[in-house]
Amino acid sequence: MLLGIVYHAALAYAAGTWWMIQDPSQSSLVYLFQAGVHGFRMPLFFVVSGFFTALLWRRRGLAALWKNRLLRILVPCLLGLVTLVPAMGWSSGRAAGAGARFRQGQEVQKAASSEASVWNALASGDAAVLGRVLAKKPDLNAQQPESGIVPLSMVALQGRADLARQLIEAGASVNGTNRDGNTPLHAAVFLGRTGVVDLLVSHGVNVHVRNAQGESALQPARADWPTTEFIAGLFSMKLDRAAVEAGRAEVVRRLTSLGVTDSPASSKPGEPKPSVVAGVFQSLINTPVFVVVWFLWFLCWMLLPFSIYAWVAERWGGSASPRWLTLGSLKWLLWLPLTWVPQAFMSWEGGAFGPDTAMGLVPMPHVFAYYLIFFAFGVLYYESKDEVGQLGRHWRWSLSVSLLVLLPLGVEFATGYLGFRAHLLADRHFHAATVLFQGLYAWGMSVGCIGAFRAWVQGEKPWVRYLSDSAYWLYLGHLPLVIWAQGAIVGWPIPGWVKCLIISLGVTGLLLVVYEWGVRYTWVGALLNGRKHRNPPALKSVLSMPPPVSGGLQ
Repeated sequence: MLLGIVYHAALAYAAGTWWMIQDPSQSSLVYLFQAGVHGFRMPLFFVVSGFFTALLWRRRGLAALWKNRLLRILVPCLLGLVTLVPAMGWSSGRAAGAGARFRQGQEVQKAASSEASVWNALASGDAAVLGRVLAKKPDLNAQQPESGIVPLSMVALQGRADLARQLIEAGASVNGTNRDGNTPLHAAVFLGRTGVVDLLVSHGVNVHVRNAQGESALQPARADWPTTEFIAGLFSMKLDRAAVEAGRAEVVRRLTSLGVTDSPASSKPGEPKPSVVAGVFQSLINTPVFVVVWFLWFLCWMLLPFSIYAWVAERWGGSASPRWLTLGSLKWLLWLPLTWVPQAFMSWEGGAFGPDTAMGLVPMPHVFAYYLIFFAFGVLYYESKDEVGQLGRHWRWSLSVSLLVLLPLGVEFATGYLGFRAHLLADRHFHAATVLFQGLYAWGMSVGCIGAFRAWVQGEKPWVRYLSDSAYWLYLGHLPLVIWAQGAIVGWPIPGWVKCLIISLGVTGLLLVVYEWGVRYTWVGALLNGRKHRNPPALKSVLSMPPPVSGGLQ
């Protein structure tokens, strides 16, 4: 959870990463750091979650486990939808405004130079500058490396029909696709840009186009406002909500009059159309709802398969799982291939390293399966009763090989960031290589961290218990503050890693103060971690007690 704060703080300073604040002090080292954290942080989280889920079940029973999870996981998750998600939308808008004002001067200067790119010209918003860039015949259907969108989608989001016309007349395809499969029409509908929609229609756009998730051009108009603000923030755009909603209603009316519907269309002539149920299911998967708290929603879903396991185990009468499943040398012959299967369905081209996330009401199947594998490992590891600490005993080797070998290879085959993959393999093998190395990295770091923690932190320690209790609150509250802070210091002329450190320590320190004086001993603290008292028993008594198991994320 603490790594999550540093990870999100680093995104603004990681060269090549798409984030709402593109700080000028970005660096490649920060990129490798955030990629390394992203590659193992949530897999390790679900291993630990599975371990403590099994512990709580064995100690208190299945009914008590359900009560605990509904109170400590589901309720905070639902509260987060009406508090954290709007707060993140607000901070995204503020940060986007600050970032846009700072970048505007830089981009205008770049756009005026002879080396200006089409992206610099679009950022300047100057039609004359764009005209000079277009005279050089750039590739107008190439995707921006960071965001993966094409130039016409960018101006569609901006609502600049004049710049869109220039691009189309210079050769930009009205049916061009972004990395995620969306098109300029999807982008224009998303922010209700009626002028751009009319222009695209007049130039023969395919109004019945579907994105990679099978969504029609009508679907973006239904995005909720926090999600809209968040995505707009990624492009440093400030929005007028009333204007966006009015524009969406109008573009939906116009497209509907042209026969556009949300009904799933057949992919080939003569094929039967998919059912309406399939279309609804896709919407439930792909519409982002749990933007900040998706992992809590996943934990709620994981109660279902775990309960089946617990029911079978209770009736079978077993109290431990076969040790080879989590401790034997052959265990990786099971867990690695299992991991590679869902990993193969995750995005990997164009700059994606590490696992995907899914924020819909229904978890994306391959993403849920991926994290469920780590969760299941944690469950079975608890069941195997590793009293001597066999798992992770070679943590020095595991962490060293993971960080020095598997991480650079995984990043390179996934993104080409380091520039040597073409010298090692043919293009057609990049996908297989990145699946291989990302799976190895996630397991190597997860097991290595477990072994390192066991070696460094032996016995009960009050400061570890305090950080463990506070980590739930720290993670839930950090993201709006991190985004706001990134916008507030965007112009500071200091290295990006220093800014990342300032934000990480500042936000963590602030939230720890709030936790101690405004959360820990209140109903919020009781909801997250159980009731605490300001006058606890003597330290000796506390240390003699068995570790508590009521913590929310445990």
